[in-house]
Amino acid sequence: MPTATALAILAWLSRYLPRRTLYAFAETAASLALPLLERQRIRIRNNLQRIHPEHSPSQLNRDAAEVIAETARYYVDLALLPAICPQRVLDRHLHVEGLDHLLDAHKAGRGVVLTTAHISNPEVAVKALAALDIPAVALVERLDDPRHLEAVNASRTAAGVEFLTATQTGVGKALRTLREGGVVCILWDRDRQGGGACVPFFGRQARFPVGAIDLAIRAEADILPLYAVRRPGPDRLQFDVTFLPTLELLLTGNRALDTRTNTADLARLFEPIIAEHSHLWRVQESPWAPCRDTPWDDPHPRDTVGSASQ
Repeated sequence: MPTATALAILAWLSRYLPRRTLYAFAETAASLALPLLERQRIRIRNNLQRIHPEHSPSQLNRDAAEVIAETARYYVDLALLPAICPQRVLDRHLHVEGLDHLLDAHKAGRGVVLTTAHISNPEVAVKALAALDIPAVALVERLDDPRHLEAVNASRTAAGVEFLTATQTGVGKALRTLREGGVVCILWDRDRQGGGACVPFFGRQARFPVGAIDLAIRAEADILPLYAVRRPGPDRLQFDVTFLPTLELLLTGNRALDTRTNTADLARLFEPIIAEHSHLWRVQESPWAPCRDTPWDDPHPRDTVGSASQ
């Protein structure tokens, strides 16, 4: 079913059905669709096995099924959130820690790159920005299906923040937002366009996009990591949102080296977070495959730079 049609149906159903019923419907549909999603399930399972080699086959299978269920819940979120005002989302659906890190970085006036991973629904934090009246845009990856992207972005933008596709025009607007002291939201953990950097990730080489780091360096902005995790319980529209301290960027003047080293720092920071919430990490592609899935035997890039400077 096309994404636009599915979102329209979910939005229509939300007028008549309780929220819990919608999520239960999505979870049941995801479970029934598992035989049709075998290729995606295997890719997700392979990712989970890289993260948790100690897990049993049955545990890996359960977690892979949970990732697919979480993806179904995400689309219910997309249908529901535009109808809920940002302040209500912040007050009733988000349980926020570390908000001072964001507010302090924003007050500094340098611009903030807010970056996170595909854990649960990271876009709920964007809704909080609208409630806090912080000027922000979100930069999202291009998709092969433009109708899919258009439908999803329409739902996202209705949530209170403008979503831009990572084209030359979108990147230019993101840079202007940062230089004016605003916030740009961007995900760092899925390199669909290629051209990312191979960095250490769970002991092997993995490729991640460098967009978040590149924007921060070019705009001389702060980079602030965060993550959002759906809370267990009957109300699926409840999230723990954690803002972390700003990432200390390495700035040597060597653009390529700085971009790769700081991307490696970001991957290292998120390793334990993704390990803890791997059953909610909605990444189907292998980040290790583009780097030939080889062990990372070299020192961490920052350690290499430190040794060279000494």
